[in-house]
Amino acid sequence: MTRLFAAILCVLLLAGCAPKQTWDIDLDTDTAEDADYTSSDLLTISDQMITSIKANGFSQHYAAAHGGQKPVMILARALENNTDEHIDTRMILDKVRTALIKDGVAQFVDDQAFDMALDQLNMQATDLYDDRKAAQLGRFVGAHYIMRGSIGNIRKMEGRETRNYFLITMTIVDIETLLITWIDEVEYKRGSTKGSVRW
Repeated sequence: MTRLFAAILCVLLLAGCAPKQTWDIDLDTDTAEDADYTSSDLLTISDQMITSIKANGFSQHYAAAHGGQKPVMILARALENNTDEHIDTRMILDKVRTALIKDGVAQFVDDQAFDMALDQLNMQATDLYDDRKAAQLGRFVGAHYIMRGSIGNIRKMEGRETRNYFLITMTIVDIETLLITWIDEVEYKRGSTKGSVRW
């Protein structure tokens, strides 16, 4: 009995002295060496959201009820960033928008072009432009849905080990009713262990 206890104790001590590896990264092709947000996260998040939106079928239902027209959507300025990192969350929305347009799922109003278009229309309303060739006021297409969301993380550091949990939520909201037409989330975790200190 004493020998068995001693053997178990030795195994535990040896395991505690073994070099630690990168902690549970859930991305199959990931090559990151730390616990921070990476470009592979951008691809994983956007791909999963695109797949989920297509599977939802709201675009087909809208088209069936509106003579085959695609729904018109607008993006929020960016996903609300509640992480402890600086992340360009607009890139996630842009990738989703690009895929939905290319695949014929929806049309999008360009939220970033609104001010420029308004300035141009006002300028064309002056005597500098030929009235017969100027763009007409009141022709903007209104959006039916808005796409928005948030990204947050919980970072935990214990000794040399860093663990980082991410949660990204995205929604598509009907502008007229404020009802959520689609919602989904992507969660994953990544982490790393610092190497031993060199003197």
